[in-house]
Amino acid sequence: MKTPKNHKGISYIELVIVVLILCIVAAAAMPMLSSTDPTKLDNAANEVVGTIRFAQAESIRTKTSYGINTDTTNERIRVYRLSGTTPTYDVYHPIDKKLYDIQMKTDTYVSGVDLVSTSFDFSGASTSSTYLDFSAEGSPKVTSAGVDYMLTSGTITLSFRSLQRVISIAPITGRVTMQ
Repeated sequence: MKTPKNHKGISYIELVIVVLILCIVAAAAMPMLSSTDPTKLDNAANEVVGTIRFAQAESIRTKTSYGINTDTTNERIRVYRLSGTTPTYDVYHPIDKKLYDIQMKTDTYVSGVDLVSTSFDFSGASTSSTYLDFSAEGSPKVTSAGVDYMLTSGTITLSFRSLQRVISIAPITGRVTMQ
């Protein structure tokens, strides 16, 4: 049986070139797809929400003020226990048994997420604070010079690439929500 002379197909080289072009296009598209993936940001926001709730729960459980300190310069959130009026950073994470200290730059599960801003405003206090304590009843406050000032508004903003999450702490109840 003879093959027609005008029968044309694709050669192996042509097939390799087409596959190579498709791989290059796919590789170029991958960063654009992952830049809108909110998973890492959501994980970090859930970690911060859990940290705030932990401090509040420990205050209620122990009848001692616990709180969080947010440091946007070093992108760090730490849990502390109030000894009198001085924060003591000797609180351990209940699961990994390490000091409760979230470092946004180096902790694997939150690295790349930025701690953009924090704003805790208190009634009667002259300025906002980076400290947020909880009373023995779980109400959000700050203690300054032995005086408690109750929270009037509280937010923490996180960002990852072009996405943001705002964590809000409600006055009086200390309810924590994420937007």
